[in-house]
Amino acid sequence: RQTKVGGPNNFNKNNKMIRSTSSLTLSAADGIANAAIAASRNLKKPASIAVTVLDASGSILVQKRMDDCSSSGAYTSFSHIKAKTCIHLGYCSRAFREKYTEGTTDPSKYTQAASMVSVMHGELIPVAGGILVRSAVDGAVVGAVGVSGAAADEDEYLAIEGVRVACNGDSSLLITEPSKHRCTTLLEGN
Repeated sequence: RQTKVGGPNNFNKNNKMIRSTSSLTLSAADGIANAAIAASRNLKKPASIAVTVLDASGSILVQKRMDDCSSSGAYTSFSHIKAKTCIHLGYCSRAFREKYTEGTTDPSKYTQAASMVSVMHGELIPVAGGILVRSAVDGAVVGAVGVSGAAADEDEYLAIEGVRVACNGDSSLLITEPSKHRCTTLLEGN
């Protein structure tokens, strides 16, 4: 016999008890990573980078490291944690840094940020280069991208550019947060 939880209307077709989520596909994640790596040629000083693309739940879909990128694992770890920060907090890694460090001399803000990193066992990092990816259809989080190996503003540019190029510039597919980069070290014409 079925037990109805919460009253007689619990099993009707308008029930809001089950949530479905969307996520990036493996193909989309691979395209984003490849495009981010290709975009590193747009930097005035090319850098060897690592890219991590996560699904909506924070699991790795794709992680790539350029041939000349350090094999120690530092940059792959940094790119992973930048993306993971976005999934955990629901906003980009730059916003995490700015929320707790920019425009303040209040030590309690720094302490709060450090405590958050500690409580999350190092799965947060207040450094630009991690972006949140949302569906342009309904605004749902579908994944995150983290890049490491260049300067933080360049990493953020590469992540955003990876999504933009993978979507063929079609902003009706995916939205990045942030939507614009702050990189000032691009070759002319980029």
